[in-house]
Amino acid sequence: MGNVKLEYEKNDYFRKWIIEEWKQHNTVDPIYQLIIKKPEQLSFQKEEKYYKIICNNIVVGFIGIKDYKNEIYLYRFYIDNQYRNQGIGTKALEQLIDIAKFQNKDISLDVMGNNNLAKKLYEKMGFKTYYTKMVLKINDNIYKNI
Repeated sequence: MGNVKLEYEKNDYFRKWIIEEWKQHNTVDPIYQLIIKKPEQLSFQKEEKYYKIICNNIVVGFIGIKDYKNEIYLYRFYIDNQYRNQGIGTKALEQLIDIAKFQNKDISLDVMGNNNLAKKLYEKMGFKTYYTKMVLKINDNIYKNI
């Protein structure tokens, strides 16, 4: 696995990465997909912050958060396919947890669909399920597969 670190970067850097993350979620839960297909169509909220995940000096993914007063919401978490299942995500998540501890904030997140691998990782890291999000899909034009 090697040396893994998080490095803060301006949001615009991640536009293409976010599209790749959405494509990955297409295999997990089609309801998650937004109509946005081009990176330049993305807009960011003021609370959004992004970190590169760097392993052995190579950017292998990213973590996107919404940084609130008392909470860090883990908004996006993506590792390139070729770097998955090597413990990189665990190391990156440990560093985010260290950031939250330093700031005395809780971390929350949603796990999409039946993404059991992600759920197992978060549970291993100490996350607990408090709520279950349920969706009744009525309008297919709101969300669309990429």
